[in-house]
Amino acid sequence: WLLGDEPPGIPAEGEVTFKNSNPSDDFLADVIMQPGLKPEIKKMIIGPYNAAGEYLWATIYFPQSTKFREDSIMEKLPLVIFLHEYAHGTGYRRRCETFINALTQKGFAVLGFDMIGYGTRMDEFKHFYNRYPQWSVMGKMVADTRLIINDASTRMGFIDKNNIFLAGYALGGTVALFTAALDSRIKGTAVVSAFGSMRKSDSGTEDIRQFSQLHGLLPKLGFFIGNENRIPVDFDEIISSIAPGNLMVIAPELDRYYPANDVKKIATGVNEIYTQLKAPSHFIFKQPATYNHFTESMQKEIADWFQTVMKTDK
Repeated sequence: WLLGDEPPGIPAEGEVTFKNSNPSDDFLADVIMQPGLKPEIKKMIIGPYNAAGEYLWATIYFPQSTKFREDSIMEKLPLVIFLHEYAHGTGYRRRCETFINALTQKGFAVLGFDMIGYGTRMDEFKHFYNRYPQWSVMGKMVADTRLIINDASTRMGFIDKNNIFLAGYALGGTVALFTAALDSRIKGTAVVSAFGSMRKSDSGTEDIRQFSQLHGLLPKLGFFIGNENRIPVDFDEIISSIAPGNLMVIAPELDRYYPANDVKKIATGVNEIYTQLKAPSHFIFKQPATYNHFTESMQKEIADWFQTVMKTDK
């Protein structure tokens, strides 16, 4: 109900194969570049003739240990799909290099793409609600992520479909939670600064207006401004839908957008669900004494946890 009615789409077809001779990257890559990436990390551009989802651009970064032979990869790799923060001008590329380095060092392939309205896809947002009045931009972000999971599971022979992970910061974390609540194929999900209470409106910032008006992500929430206690669903129910799946939540205590007490209350309720399902170890909740940012220590912690989940769940 919150995401709206997803219309029919036309996903890309055919196998996505590794190519040493990549097509040109999108224009933002030439502007932003990624000088912090370790030189041994090889990347593959998924472009218009080798597309992801509904003909999306994406980039996969491979660990140094990947075994290549000519134009093929000789092993199946675990994959982390990275979902970026609110970064309209830059999409996923800015500030993701250290995270890619940390993940590839642990043996993960990493897939990054711009969500609708961000980076190379800014113009796609412009007339979205004229075209899809019953849907939502958040719904489109979730749909794109699920289509990429489809691709990783069926069209990318070099990806281990049993080890697909989601990682997201800020907006990307919110999208990851919605996606994980709807898609059981995800091995583990890790989010940072991703949620607060929608029903409580006392953070002193935009509250649900950030979704309904400021960013236009979930327009139905606009009907509840001033009556937030009547919102029919909140993040405790959304996140509980992920249980007993593997979930790590990092929620900084000094996050100005999501009050620490509200987040902790939601996490306590979610932990009760995991305990009832006899999977308390599958839910990790941390509140570091810092503000809303995606630090290298958080990135390393997530990479380590993904590796632990992959080993312990075999």
